[in-house]
Amino acid sequence: MPRPSIASDTNERRALLDAVAGLQNYVPEMKQVAARRRLLFSHMSARHQRLVKATGYSRRLQDIDKAVTANGEITARIAKLAERDYNVTRAELLHSRAVRNARVIELLKHFVRDWSEVGDRERSITFPPILDALQAEFGNDIAEKRVLVPGAGVGRLAYEISQLGCRTEANEYSHLMHLGNIFVLEQSKNSCSVYPYVHNFSHQISGKEQLRPVLFPDVEPENKIRISNSFGDFMRLTGSQHMYDAVATLFFIDTAENMLTYIDTIHQLLPPGGIWLNTGPLKWGSSPRVEFTLEEVLIVIAKMGFKIEKRWSKKAEYTADSEGLWHGFYGIEGWVARKIEDSSV
Repeated sequence: MPRPSIASDTNERRALLDAVAGLQNYVPEMKQVAARRRLLFSHMSARHQRLVKATGYSRRLQDIDKAVTANGEITARIAKLAERDYNVTRAELLHSRAVRNARVIELLKHFVRDWSEVGDRERSITFPPILDALQAEFGNDIAEKRVLVPGAGVGRLAYEISQLGCRTEANEYSHLMHLGNIFVLEQSKNSCSVYPYVHNFSHQISGKEQLRPVLFPDVEPENKIRISNSFGDFMRLTGSQHMYDAVATLFFIDTAENMLTYIDTIHQLLPPGGIWLNTGPLKWGSSPRVEFTLEEVLIVIAKMGFKIEKRWSKKAEYTADSEGLWHGFYGIEGWVARKIEDSSV
């Protein structure tokens, strides 16, 4: 059934079309990358080319081409979903500007992070503190509690919260991630496969590892009646229909241009006594108006109407290649913060 909400705003419609164009452009873009790689190879001496070919490098490039084509089947299906749900037409797409291919690749990696057995390695670190805190807070009364997950990505955290019995809203500002979330909830268990590692030639152990496929989703999405997927800036959510018992943020607050507006919005979306659960790093984006230390973040949270009742610290990777030669870990901080009646500023 068509989803007219995104069509109502000219800028949002244009962004949607750019995202769909990016999905459709994934394979052509990757073919250009492959062509450049082969051109650079051709500039080597004949002797060096023979040595390279003896390693099986050329066969690996051919296999990667096939894997890219397989990935393109997934991106094409998501583009078709957008055409179906938002009445996207070919005529409209002629005037679009495709999003960068790096963002489409990021979407494919997030399917692995959120919806595969491989990704459970990361989820097992970041999800439990939030899920456990919700269960501890609501206990036997958890059924039908309303929880908002802003910056939901492709939606696994929101799905897991819904499995606790909560009415969960997965809110996402990225068209690509929002479409990916809708797509994955329509799939049966392990019905899709993606080759997430073929885009990166650094830190690879072998061609076999670089070319390994990953199945998703690793569960049969069920009880979807408890999940709603909303698109847009969560700071626009207003009114009684957007009041929640809890807000859960994961790898999210450091994406803000102004983190204080995020905190203000979370405060407004909760009743007195409602809880905010957060887990994530402080990796500030490209143009933040303020770049807090953790110590400063905790100070402003207390001054803006929250009482932090529990904290935790962990280390976690993010869309990592578990079989690669390089591993980087984020130090992530988490808390349960309860809304009090009034802030002190």
